[in-house]
Amino acid sequence: MISAIFKISVRNVLKHKTYSLIKVLGLALGFSAFILIGLFVRYELSWDQANAKYDRIFRVQRHYSKTLYAMDGNDISPHTSAVTAQLLEKQFPEFEKISVTREIGGKFLASVADRQIYDEKGIYADSCLFDVFTYQFQEGTSKEALIEPFTIILSKTIADKLFPNEIAVGKTVTLEKKLDFKVTGVYADLPENSTIRPTYIISYSSLEQTEKPSLSNIGWCNCMTYALLKPDTDSKYLESKIKNILSGYSGFEYEELQLCPMKKLHLNPFGRNDYIIILMLYGLIGLFILLMSSFNYINLTTANAATRGKEVAVKKVNGSKRGMLIVQFLGETISISVLALALAFLLAKVFLPIFADIVDKDLSLSLIYDWKFIGTTILISLGIGFLSGIYPALFLSSLKIISLFKGELFNKQHKKFSIKKALITFQFAISVFLILITLSFSMQIKYLVNKDLGFSKENILYAQMSVSKPGINFDQLRNQLLQHPEIINASVSKHVPFVSFGGGMTNWEGGKPDEKINCVFNNISYDFVQNMRISLIAGRDFLRNFSSDLGKSCLINETAAQAFGWDNPIGKRIKNNKLIVIGVLKNYVYKDLHNGIEPAILVLSPVKVVGEWIFSFRIHAANQQKAKAILTSAFEKNFPNDPFEFRDLPTAFNNENSFKIYHSINSTILFFTVFSIFLSIIGLFAMVSFTVVRRTKEIGIRKINGSSSFGIFYLLSREYFVLLFFSLLIAYPTAWWVYEHIPSANKWHIQPWIFILGAVIISLIILITTSFQTIKAAARNPVESLRYE
Repeated sequence: MISAIFKISVRNVLKHKTYSLIKVLGLALGFSAFILIGLFVRYELSWDQANAKYDRIFRVQRHYSKTLYAMDGNDISPHTSAVTAQLLEKQFPEFEKISVTREIGGKFLASVADRQIYDEKGIYADSCLFDVFTYQFQEGTSKEALIEPFTIILSKTIADKLFPNEIAVGKTVTLEKKLDFKVTGVYADLPENSTIRPTYIISYSSLEQTEKPSLSNIGWCNCMTYALLKPDTDSKYLESKIKNILSGYSGFEYEELQLCPMKKLHLNPFGRNDYIIILMLYGLIGLFILLMSSFNYINLTTANAATRGKEVAVKKVNGSKRGMLIVQFLGETISISVLALALAFLLAKVFLPIFADIVDKDLSLSLIYDWKFIGTTILISLGIGFLSGIYPALFLSSLKIISLFKGELFNKQHKKFSIKKALITFQFAISVFLILITLSFSMQIKYLVNKDLGFSKENILYAQMSVSKPGINFDQLRNQLLQHPEIINASVSKHVPFVSFGGGMTNWEGGKPDEKINCVFNNISYDFVQNMRISLIAGRDFLRNFSSDLGKSCLINETAAQAFGWDNPIGKRIKNNKLIVIGVLKNYVYKDLHNGIEPAILVLSPVKVVGEWIFSFRIHAANQQKAKAILTSAFEKNFPNDPFEFRDLPTAFNNENSFKIYHSINSTILFFTVFSIFLSIIGLFAMVSFTVVRRTKEIGIRKINGSSSFGIFYLLSREYFVLLFFSLLIAYPTAWWVYEHIPSANKWHIQPWIFILGAVIISLIILITTSFQTIKAAARNPVESLRYE
């Protein structure tokens, strides 16, 4: 019986080659799109699962319970003091192990003088790190790797760069031309979807030797604490026990500790669902395209069944039972569905590198290791095959033999509401939805690119470096550099927009004693505001002839003035009355374009710089290379022992994470919108072809009775434009609702012309797709139409 079904399936495929190809290709494209998006969503939901104890790992966070003006999760800090781990381990036996880490930031590492690399993902960590997280050592062992001061372990990639074709263990790595570290281990590169993915790790005891931070100093809050809970521990109950552990320490009275599970670190660490909403949008797109291809398949299968009435009648005459006919139809549709799925996996393999590059993820598809995912798609294909065949199978097998011979099948329904019309309407609605979302995201990106940032990022070169030589007078260096016409202005600061930012709590004049606001703090030089071209809307800038500005005055932004509730901020005080406000700056974007602008406080830094600083220079655009050469020469002379590299600020802006995500979403939606339009075209083309075949004699009779070619064209095409009208009623509100619910503090809102353009695009697609067959049918000689069959 199976062989008979297979033979009949092959015969029908060969009999209707074009329609069979359209069915297989359309369904394969839908499956491949679903596979690609499924791989991406699975990847994003599988972050950190390479850790063997994933379900028991938590990050300890600080929640500012009395923070006013909390926005975008700024009342939660992932950073804790180093002593937090000791306090938790001593008082709560529910913790199995706790590890303390600290980010190092961008540093230069070297194995020999001419082999130096820059890396931004190093951390300090204690030896408990390997009890919490899973590392695979390729050289050395985890037991002794981070015990001694001035020891370092390297990822395989960094080790290969520093020690090509050599054993790294036992060798020496120099950090920033200053400190030597002995390599005690090399570990395999961590998976791309790891929240904590250091490229090198320095023993925490080294930090104690170099910067001498006390592990018992509660106020030193720039570490991260990761905890491994004992099996079967109730994390929520434990969180309720530890949350007030800092309340007895000065300055921490209004902070609570939280336990953030590792499964939330990537998607939702601060209680915001922004990225989860994006993943839902991806999933919705994948589902929509799969539905489109399924609707195509169901419609074409149903249309094809309308031509097989006599075949079914002959089989009934020869004794075929209804059950056998149903099995035959289902066998054919399921076979084609499985064939399409096999082709889909090949297409997914072809498109995967392109899609992975668009979403900037390390996606892969293995037919061996991804058996669960593949099994799920096989079940979906079987389900689609079943749904595609069940309606025509039940319908045809239920008709009487006389009706089947007469060919009176679906003809009576062509002027009424039918499943076919409903499916085509939803296909159009999905295409319009994707077109509208694509256009909206394109305009969103254009809006962000052209948005007034509140400062000028163009023609800024910066160098982020650690100054080791004490006594460097920045004003003297600045004056020397400004002698060159290529250099327009210069400043130094702890932070620069889109490069780095720092935060802290503060109270303010007029506020309640127990209330604080989380602000972005920045130490800047005299010329920072002018160099960045930030507008001053009230008061004055820091001036050299006001010696009291140093350490006693500050500038705030508009958001800070609003948060503090000040109508006249000049002369007001903050931070326990230590700083007096002398000026108010227009809001400028310093963090990202997705979140809102938080309160910012700028404090004047000493003229002599030492430690971590960012040097910024505004240059003439036409002389960028020469200006870079001048700056490099001056820095090599003034900072001979400090490695540096000049970068341009527009690149930092383009590499900002949320901006890259917007680009990725837009490219992805465009990619799959093309998929959906292609599916609409081939599905509509096939449906129009079937309609023309079924109504050939009707067309001939109408032409004999005086119908014009345009009248025939209108007769065959109008149905699809009526369906388009109903699809717009579905797509317009859906697209508007989905786009408007995508969170962003800087949102371009959908304009009416977007809806008009979307309707025009899909109308042109329908017109072009239907024209070929309908014009051909309308122009056909009526004699040929009447002799049809």
